[in-house]
Amino acid sequence: MKGDDDVLIEFGDDLLTHIEEMDKQHMRLVALLNNVYELLKEGKREEALELFKKELLSYVEHHLSEEEKFMEKIGYPDLDKHKKTHDTFRREIYNLSPYIESGDPKAFRQALSYAWGWLYTHIAKTDKKYAIYAKEKGLI
Repeated sequence: MKGDDDVLIEFGDDLLTHIEEMDKQHMRLVALLNNVYELLKEGKREEALELFKKELLSYVEHHLSEEEKFMEKIGYPDLDKHKKTHDTFRREIYNLSPYIESGDPKAFRQALSYAWGWLYTHIAKTDKKYAIYAKEKGLI
């Protein structure tokens, strides 16, 4: 069993939407962030940077796209507002991309910090809203 400092984000009930596919994707995102964190703790900055750039950023895009399709499918009334939060996240992460690409440690820390904070808050608060809507409408 891992100690509290072994993972950055513990995937618990507070992050469950009870929508199987979205929960699987959220778990994958959290696992990728935790893997980056673990590599950094082990002093493997280059590997952490590579994982962040190659795998995490592309998976974030995949997930956001899938989530938007799901909300469209269920007729979620706050879809436009939710998409704007996704667009803000995309913009912020991609604005840091040149610094991440250059290997700038400060930019990398900023990008990780932003991704961790945004992901946790977004799943725990914003994503729960579409899950509640889907459940109330009998769609899940």
